[in-house]
Amino acid sequence: MTSLQSRLQSQFDIALRPASGPLDGMAGPLARRLGAHAPLSSDDLAALSHLAIREAMITAHTDLVRQGDAAEGAFLILEGIACRYVQRASGARQILALLLPGDLCDPDLAHLERWDHGIATLSPCRVARVPQAAVEDLIAHHPAVALALRRAKLEAEARSRSWLTALGIGLAVERLVRLFFEILDRLHAVGLADRNEGPLPLTQVDLAECIGISTVHVNRVLQELRRAGLLELKGGRLRLLDRASLEAVAGE
Repeated sequence: MTSLQSRLQSQFDIALRPASGPLDGMAGPLARRLGAHAPLSSDDLAALSHLAIREAMITAHTDLVRQGDAAEGAFLILEGIACRYVQRASGARQILALLLPGDLCDPDLAHLERWDHGIATLSPCRVARVPQAAVEDLIAHHPAVALALRRAKLEAEARSRSWLTALGIGLAVERLVRLFFEILDRLHAVGLADRNEGPLPLTQVDLAECIGISTVHVNRVLQELRRAGLLELKGGRLRLLDRASLEAVAGE
C-alpha cells in the first residue's frame, strides 16, 4: 500500500459512518443519478444503499488516487466536487472531468492494472469507498442498475467530447459558461441546485485548470460577465441572472 493510500485509509478508518445508513444519506445522490437513466426497483435501491463500506470527509485539494496507483475499488462522491486530472512533471495540471454527488468512480477501472489519471477533491468532499467485489455483485444481480451505470458512463463520455470540443475551438467565455451550465444542471439532476443557482465551491485556479486558460484570464472573463449583468459568483455560490443570454454566449 502506498503512503497516499495509507493516509486515505486512516481517514476512512477514523470512522465516520457505516455504509448501512439511510438511503438518502448514503446512496441518495447515486440513486437519483442512476434513476434518471433507468427505472430502479425497491430491491435495486436497497442494494445501492448498502453498496459502500465506509465514508469519510476529505479535505479540499486532496488526492484520492494518483496516476500510476494500483486500481483498487471505486469511490462514490456524496458531497462536494472532485475531479479527474492529469499532471505533468512541470506541475501543470489539466482537469479532465468533474465528479459531483452521485458519481461512482470508477466501476470499470479494475480491468486496468493502474490508474492512468488522478482523482482529487476540489472542495471538501464526503466520499464513500466501494469494494470492487461489491460493484461486480451489484452489476451481476441488478440488471437495471447495470443498465443505468452504462448509460451514465455514455453520458459522461458525451460530456468529455463536448469538453474536448470546447477546449479545441471554443472561446474562453464559451468554455466558462458551458462549465457553469454543466455544474448547475448536474447538481439540479440530483436535487442539489436550481438550474440557475447553486453551490460553486471552486477557486479561480480550479476553473482555469478545467477550461485550459490562465487564472488571470478566468478573472477577466468573470469580471466581463458580472459587468454585463449575466451572473453573480459570491461566497462559493453561483447565480445565473440571464440564462438565455448566457446560452447565446455559449453558442447553445
